[in-house]
Amino acid sequence: MQRYDAVISGAGPAGCSAALSLSRKGYRVLLFDKARFPREKICGDGVTAASTELLEEMGVLELLRQRPGSLNAFTGATFVSPGGAVVQGRILQNGALQGGSYVIARTDLDECLVTRVKEHASITFLDNTEVTGLVMEGDRARGVRTSAGEFSGGVIIAADGAYSPIAKQLDLWNRDKRQQGFAMRAWFSGVEGLSDSIELCYDQAMLPGYGWIFPAGERRANVGVFLLPRFTDQRSTKRLFESFVKENAFAAARLKNAVMEPGTLKSWPLPFGSFAGRRGRGNVLLAGDAGSFIDPITGEGIYYALKTGRYAAEAVAHALERNDESAALSRYEQLWRGEFSTRVYFPGYVFQHFMNNAWFVDTFMRYTARKQHRADLLADVVAHNRKRRDLFKLLNPFY
Repeated sequence: MQRYDAVISGAGPAGCSAALSLSRKGYRVLLFDKARFPREKICGDGVTAASTELLEEMGVLELLRQRPGSLNAFTGATFVSPGGAVVQGRILQNGALQGGSYVIARTDLDECLVTRVKEHASITFLDNTEVTGLVMEGDRARGVRTSAGEFSGGVIIAADGAYSPIAKQLDLWNRDKRQQGFAMRAWFSGVEGLSDSIELCYDQAMLPGYGWIFPAGERRANVGVFLLPRFTDQRSTKRLFESFVKENAFAAARLKNAVMEPGTLKSWPLPFGSFAGRRGRGNVLLAGDAGSFIDPITGEGIYYALKTGRYAAEAVAHALERNDESAALSRYEQLWRGEFSTRVYFPGYVFQHFMNNAWFVDTFMRYTARKQHRADLLADVVAHNRKRRDLFKLLNPFY
């Protein structure tokens, strides 16, 4: 059996990010995906400047620029409170971030990621091949079991989504309903009044979640709802989506003459990064949604998938250089927790409680709307241009 330095399950942003990073370091990688590419992927499709900087480094943004209509830029974020207060923030290019923010259909994004993967001789890519579990040898994973047989690797990276069979086999799956969200989206044509801003509507029925309208070309938008089951009955997702589209005053005005594109109404789970569990065991690491790395406030996952894929690759290289596969997990935990745990995920989880109160959201939005620098700060936090802790400045009446 041929042995690879790393075996990766899942060729989305996390898996491709890990594979490309390892390839650049000179390692031999085997990458699987159960789908045949190109394939549809359910997503809100918002890609922030922090993500596009990583995509630029990977050469993926260059490919997307060559596809007409793939990059739909947005330069602002509009927030609407339950009482109708509107905050119009600008996404500013401050500090080190120079990338743009876009709505990019995941079909295009993931196909371009895979295109870059295929250019590397040190990466073997097998799509239409499902990874069903790990092949264990004591406490260590010797490889993976797939629909095409067994394959061996030094370190295994599970980047195979929220329903990861590897995470389930290791009992690392996020089952905590307090640390999960849920989303539903559809594509609409004929949308009125779109601009270069993404729009987030905090409808009282969905708090602390929200509904969104993300512009994606001429009168076309990705429209969806982000819900938190511990505050909102998950079984009512479709009803809340329909209510948002038809009854929310802001959304209804946008969508009154719009048509939902057939077959695009889809839902998916969102496991939050505030989940306390470890993201691996032995020589197995979990990245992206498989590792529960979703933002607890916004439900965004692409940036965290790209970044944790890169961190997983760094951890694998660290372990292989020391000829100690077990060293990968401790390095990986150090990397992701150092950047995300207390700086992003914990404050995000705390802020959910504030956002569950309609009076607070209305007051917060009215206060933020009074000064442009406040509105810009809120937009920049959502776009990863500002640190999450800066959000608490908006609780200061003198800011």
